[in-house]
Amino acid sequence: MLVILWIVGALVAIAVLAMFLVPMFIDEQALLDMAQEQVQTQTGGELVVEGNTELSFFPRFGLRLEGTSLSLPAQTEYDPDIEASIAELDVGLSLLPLLSGNVDVGTIVIAGVTADITEPQALPPAPEPRPIMSDREWEKRGEVIRQTKEQERQRQLNEGGGVSGIAVLAEAIQIEDITVIQRTRDGELSNEIRIAALTLTDVNTRNEPMQLEGALTVLGDGSTAPLDIALDGAIRIASDFSKIEIQDLQTEVIGALTKPVESALNGTFVMTPAKADFTLSASLPGGDVTGQLVWSALESPEIKLDINTARLDADQIQPAPPPASAATGSAPAAEAPPATTPAGSEAGISAPVPLPVGPLRDLDLEMRVAADELIAGGQTISDAQVFMRVLDGVANIDYIRGVLHQGQLDTRVILNARRPVIEAEVEGGLKGVNMDLLLASMGNTDAASGRIEMGWDLETEGISADDLMAALDGDVSASGQDLILQKVSVQGLICSAVALVNKIPPIAGLPTNTPITDLSLAVDFDEGMGDIEKLRFSTPGVELKGSGDINLSSMDFGFRMEGQVNNEIMEVSPLCVIDQRYAGVDWPVDCTGNLASESGATCQVDVASIAEQILKNEAQQQMQDTIEEKASSFIKKLFGD
Repeated sequence: MLVILWIVGALVAIAVLAMFLVPMFIDEQALLDMAQEQVQTQTGGELVVEGNTELSFFPRFGLRLEGTSLSLPAQTEYDPDIEASIAELDVGLSLLPLLSGNVDVGTIVIAGVTADITEPQALPPAPEPRPIMSDREWEKRGEVIRQTKEQERQRQLNEGGGVSGIAVLAEAIQIEDITVIQRTRDGELSNEIRIAALTLTDVNTRNEPMQLEGALTVLGDGSTAPLDIALDGAIRIASDFSKIEIQDLQTEVIGALTKPVESALNGTFVMTPAKADFTLSASLPGGDVTGQLVWSALESPEIKLDINTARLDADQIQPAPPPASAATGSAPAAEAPPATTPAGSEAGISAPVPLPVGPLRDLDLEMRVAADELIAGGQTISDAQVFMRVLDGVANIDYIRGVLHQGQLDTRVILNARRPVIEAEVEGGLKGVNMDLLLASMGNTDAASGRIEMGWDLETEGISADDLMAALDGDVSASGQDLILQKVSVQGLICSAVALVNKIPPIAGLPTNTPITDLSLAVDFDEGMGDIEKLRFSTPGVELKGSGDINLSSMDFGFRMEGQVNNEIMEVSPLCVIDQRYAGVDWPVDCTGNLASESGATCQVDVASIAEQILKNEAQQQMQDTIEEKASSFIKKLFGD
C-alpha cells in the first residue's frame, strides 16, 4: 500500500514539476512566428502582435495577447478588405477538468476590438433580371419553395440536431469596447456598430441558466438616428447543443422610433429543424402588446404572429427623425448650395415614394391581431380583429373587423406585389355608423348626425400611395334614414327662394338644419375621380335627386339636386306658401364643399331658374287661357248662346 501511495505521489510531483519547467523550454516567439506564418499561408494576411504575449501552464493553461492586429487584404476584386485589431485577449483553460471530459475556461476577456471592413471593389456580375411571371408561375415557384423547405426539414430531422460531447464551462465571457465599421468601395461609411459591454456569466452547456447583460449601439451611416440597445436576461444551452432557451430577455431600444421600445422575450430556438418559438411582450409608443412569434429560417422566412393588445395607436409608431447633421450636412449652413428642383418637376413637389412591398415577394407570413382598441389613420376601431396571410408575393387581409364610430366594420384587402406595379383590391362595408363621429374624424365637425350604412368594392394599381389613389376604380354606396344635416337647411333655402319669387320680405325663424327622412348615394370612381351617379334626398316637403363629383386628391365635392316641393313645406312657416304656380317646377339646389373642412357644405337654391320656370308656366297658362277664351267666343258666335 505504501508503495502505491509512493508511486502516486511521485507522479503528482512530476506533473507539478513539469508545469513549472515546461514553460522554461518553450519559445513563445517561435510559436508566434508559426502563427504568423500560418495566417500568411492560409489567408494572405498579416498578423502583428505589438504588445505583450503571455503563455502560462499553471495553475491553468492560459494565453494573453495585447496590441494584436490582423490585416486580410482582398484576394480578388470580389472580396472585401478587412483590417482588425484587438487591444486585449485573455483566455485560460483548467487542465484537470479535461480528465473528466469537461472544458473549464474560466473568464474570457475580449476588449478593444476594431474591425474595419471595406466592401469589394467590384461586385459579381448581376444575374439576369427576374422575368415578370404569371400568377401560375408564381404559384409554381411557391410550391417549389415549400417542397424544398419540407425536404430540408426532413434532412435535418434525420441527421439529428444535437451533438454529445464535452461540457463547456466558464465563469464569464466579457466583451468590451467593440467597434465594427463597414465602408463602401469608395471608402464612405455605410454602417457602424459599437458594443460598449456584453457579459455572459455562469457559462455552461448543462442547460443551466446563464445571465446575459450588455449594451450596444447601431450608428448606421449617420443618415438615420442611432439605435441604443440594452439587453438583460438569461439563456440556457442544451447539453447536446440542440436548442437554446431564452428566459425573460429584457430589451430596450432607443432611437428606432420617436419613443423607446421595451420588450420581454421568452422562448426556444431549436437547431434542427431551424425554428424559433417565442412569447413576447412589448411596450410601444402606441401601446403595449403581447403575442406569440414562430419563425423558421429555411429558404425564405416563415413567420407566424399572434398579437394581443388592449390599445394600440399605430399612428404613434413613427420612425425617429434623422439626425440634424444628416439633414443639413457637415458643411456650414452659410456654405450650403441652393436647393434645386429636378428638371420636369414643379417646385415644392417631391417625387412619389414607392411602397416598401419588396419583402412581400419572398415572405411567408401569417398574422393575427386582436385589439380592444386599434387606432390607424386617425380612426379608432374597437374590438378589432385582423387576420393577414402573405404568400407567393400576395398579401391577403382576410378580414378587418370591429366597431368603427359605433358601426360594425367588415372589410377585406388584397395586395398583389408579384409584378413591378402593385395591384390592390378592397371590399367591405360599414353598418350603422354614426355620421357625426365619422365626419368629425375627417375634420368636419357638427356637419351631420344620424346613422348610415356604407359599402365599397374598389381596385387600383401603382407603385406609390399617390398612384393608388389616382388610379382608384370601383363603387361606393351609402344609405341612411332619420339623419340631420347640420349648418344648412334645404327647407329654409327653399322658403327663402319662395319669398324672393313671391316678392315678400325675408321669412324669419327659418330652421338652420335639415331633417333627412331618406338618403341614398352611389359613387362610381374612375381613375381617382368619383362620379356621383345617384343621389336621392328626402326631407319633409321636399323630394330631391341629383348627381355630382368628388375629387379624392383634394377631397372637394360638388353636386346638383333637383326635385319637387309639396305643401308639407308650409310646416316650416305659414308664409312659405306653395301655390299652383309652383306645380311641376323643379327646385335646383347646388352644393359644394370639402370632406376635410370644418365648414362642411355650402348650398344654395337657383332662384333664377325657379323664377324662369314660374314665368314660363304663367306665360303658358296665360296663352292657354287666351286660347280657351277665344275658342269659347268663336263657338258662341258660330252656334249662338
